[in-house]
Amino acid sequence: MTVRLRVPLAVSLALAAPLPARGQAPPEIAAAAATRQEIVLTNQNLAVVNETRRADLPAGPVVLSWSIPATARTETWSLVNGRDAAVRFLGLTAGLPQGNPLADLVGRRVRVERPGGASAEAEVVAVSGTGSEQVLFREGSDLVYGEPGARIVLEGGAAAAAPSRAVRLRLASERAGARDLAVRYLVSDVGWEADYALALSADEKSGRLEGWFTVDNRTGAAFAPTRLRLLAGILRTAPAPATPAVAYRAGAVAAEGGVSSSEAVSESRMYEIPSPAGLPAGRTTLPLADGADVPVEKRYVARTSYWFGENADSQTVPVGVIYRVGAKKLAAALPAGVVRVYADGGSVFGGEDRIAHTPSGTDFEIEVSEAFDLVARRRQTSFTQVGPRESESAWEVTFTSRKKDEATVMLRETFPGDWKVLESSVPPVSKSARVAEFAVPVPAGGEARLTYRVRVRTGR
Repeated sequence: MTVRLRVPLAVSLALAAPLPARGQAPPEIAAAAATRQEIVLTNQNLAVVNETRRADLPAGPVVLSWSIPATARTETWSLVNGRDAAVRFLGLTAGLPQGNPLADLVGRRVRVERPGGASAEAEVVAVSGTGSEQVLFREGSDLVYGEPGARIVLEGGAAAAAPSRAVRLRLASERAGARDLAVRYLVSDVGWEADYALALSADEKSGRLEGWFTVDNRTGAAFAPTRLRLLAGILRTAPAPATPAVAYRAGAVAAEGGVSSSEAVSESRMYEIPSPAGLPAGRTTLPLADGADVPVEKRYVARTSYWFGENADSQTVPVGVIYRVGAKKLAAALPAGVVRVYADGGSVFGGEDRIAHTPSGTDFEIEVSEAFDLVARRRQTSFTQVGPRESESAWEVTFTSRKKDEATVMLRETFPGDWKVLESSVPPVSKSARVAEFAVPVPAGGEARLTYRVRVRTGR
């Protein structure tokens, strides 16, 4: 009789490994500390951990204890080098976080530090879980249940401890001896965001753009990666089961090393962090880009929406301040994040705006404030109902300036359906299927008027 093996030899040998006697539990051992830990952080509150640990395994079935962060998603666990290590992965058991240090805080005074920077003095009344969102606080005269993402600080400034957690890996080992085991798993409650500072020149025609990454580690565990990469992109993920939350520890930790480098990975962009420092629980800043001088164009924009009907009242229209940043000379792509503008030589905060992922060599716009010395008022001067779903109306927009220099205001009006500008004092430009833009020059210390007539049809 001929026996054909349809599985790799290493797997067949593992299947043939001796089993423990009936009723005898396999031995349990603990994996050593990680000798290699590579982490890829996404900007969607998720990280990929690839780590290697050494373990001295007996032949046959064995249970290996492997410590992990409390927010590790154990359903994503994979033994990467099982065939090379002559080990077959039979599954794992992931218990709940071991112990609950927060239970010892009942009746004690603490400080609750929220992610946005605010804090409150409180008394812990009751604890129903391992995270700050499962704690009942008495804050002044109010009872507050749950402070999601908050850091609980004890007297003396120490943060409340996070619970530990371990998985029990069921393995079948082909042979006895020490070997390195490489695993991969996902971790929730850790991610990053890009932050930028744009310091404007005195004439606001140029600026210096700096950037850095802010890593937010709310897992309760500290990481010591031998390699750290940050992935910028929009990833689709299936809904994940709820994971235990842990205390949040704020505070910035500067990273060692120089400016990060980037490369394309699939449909995303990967940023390599040179000489990564540890990632403790809380916030860590990492270098993104050295400061670069960029051209800046200051613009003003007023936005209106078409009113389908008769309206005798005039409206004040805010005039926003926009900076168009010439990023074409920048070699690196800019990941999504918040750009903060500083005026008057970089000493005055001038507002902030969020940018999307920006490919290399692409300019971007940010709207950071409203103009103080530019005012716009809009009124309807006529209205005619042409048909059941079609109307024609005329408008006048008056711009008043108290500035020392001439300024151009871009009026952008959004229409609800098919539209056509019949006449206007300033030629319109079609910005999209629904938006028309009028560039109106406003003299220094004077007024300018825009008049236009438009026909709009909605529906069919």
